[in-house]
Amino acid sequence: MKGTLNFSIRKLSSGKASIQIIHSFGRGNEVRYSTGHSLESPTYWNNEKQRVKNILAQPNAHKINAFLNDLVVKLSKGLEELHFKNPNYTRKEVKILFDTISGKKTINSNNTPSLLECYDWYIEYFTTNPNPVTKKPLSYGTLKSFKTSLNIFKDYIKKNGEVNYEDISMQFYEDFIKYLRGKDFSNNYIGNHIKNLKTILNYSFSRGYHNNTVHKRREFAKPKESVDAIYLNVDELQQLEKLQLPKGQAVSRDLFLIGAHTGLRVSDFNRLSKENLEFIDERYYFKIESKKTSKLLMIPCHPMIEKIIKKYNDSPPPKKHDQHINRDLKIIGKKAGFDDDVIITKTKGGKKQSETFKKYELLSTHTARRSFCTNAYKAGMPAIDIMAISGHQTEKVFYEYIKASSLERAKRIASHPFFN
Repeated sequence: MKGTLNFSIRKLSSGKASIQIIHSFGRGNEVRYSTGHSLESPTYWNNEKQRVKNILAQPNAHKINAFLNDLVVKLSKGLEELHFKNPNYTRKEVKILFDTISGKKTINSNNTPSLLECYDWYIEYFTTNPNPVTKKPLSYGTLKSFKTSLNIFKDYIKKNGEVNYEDISMQFYEDFIKYLRGKDFSNNYIGNHIKNLKTILNYSFSRGYHNNTVHKRREFAKPKESVDAIYLNVDELQQLEKLQLPKGQAVSRDLFLIGAHTGLRVSDFNRLSKENLEFIDERYYFKIESKKTSKLLMIPCHPMIEKIIKKYNDSPPPKKHDQHINRDLKIIGKKAGFDDDVIITKTKGGKKQSETFKKYELLSTHTARRSFCTNAYKAGMPAIDIMAISGHQTEKVFYEYIKASSLERAKRIASHPFFN
């Protein structure tokens, strides 16, 4: 047998410890595998002897040690045979061997991809092929998110052992969340990684790769919290419009103002062209298919947008790189005097943290979309009409998204005929 075969324990958030067997063979090649046994406490494990301490506090200590003795003999023999057949055997082959010897049904022996293989394949395949849900390849931003999530998941596996479909449990969920919080990630960032993992689990389930439905439970939810993101009110948008700016900054400002009066995502308002304009009954309309939802949108142009269109010879402003727009917006916001203090509170590493920013420091292309939704709501536009443009699926999510205060909502309600 090449390499080493050792037992170790993995501390669980419950206070218990699972017993794992680890096979290391060559640089960077390691397979961690659960033996299916656990200890009531990590202190019941003897690291030097790699066995359970013979104490009364741990039930069946003798039986567990006998099982481990038998397992290491079987695995050593199996690895020797594997090495004889193929000196350059892979982690996948070791996993199949461990599955076979432990009596687990191996999903890899019948060419079913493992969870990691499915994750890799999903990203690679849907980079160029239409996703079954959206009917189009994954967007650049979505791909970037999935790749980051996959790398974090792989890092978790390196430190905690193999995770396959059958290993997905509420215990895994709690351990994975704890691991992510240990990275000092915010709740919303953690939620994004849980959401991406659930997407892969749902996809692999639909393909018949497994029948584990733990990830569909309500408790297997992505953590999230409302972060006080900013928006610009109507007066502030008018301040931006009046600014005298250099050409480059002016283009960024004008693109932002179009987003703030249409509700379009930056991926849409930053690709508008003359072909997207329609002039009907003395008014301009934008007609565009949403890049994210594939829905065809028809949006009337606000008077401020019509001024911008005339400025660019009856055409929207030229396209500009998102990063350059975001950089310019902070400079423009400072020129506009948006220097109010804004306190942002978020949970990082499981702890609430607050940080103070100047409002202009928080300006981004997404502020435009949030400004549209909030200002349109305050102006009395029906939520369902705003949602048709914004793409929010439920009113609950929409009301969490907009930044109207309780007083602003109350004033809007007060204008309803019911109260007059």
